[in-house]
Amino acid sequence: MDGLYEWRLKAQNGRVVAVSPAHFRTAQDAFSACVALRDDGADHLARILHEKEGVGWVWTVPGPHGRALARSPRAYERYATCQGAFRKFIALLGAPSGDEEQRASAQA
Repeated sequence: MDGLYEWRLKAQNGRVVAVSPAHFRTAQDAFSACVALRDDGADHLARILHEKEGVGWVWTVPGPHGRALARSPRAYERYATCQGAFRKFIALLGAPSGDEEQRASAQA
């Protein structure tokens, strides 16, 4: 896919925790989509599905019109492991930028 970009969220150990299902025309568009996902993080719920072909569970974050905003980078053998992977994704996504500003002003 020449000329298209996607984002990947990695843990500190380098393991990919989540990927963008969509492709973007520019690197800035991909970055903006990831930032928007972070800023709306508290609103996200996982949809955990068993793969039709193959073995394993995958998670997706559904967005408007049923299009996924993020997905697991691979299938997990156990449902509970897939749930844990989604929780790790939410933790790594971080606090919305507005929350950081509110905390800073509350501490001042």
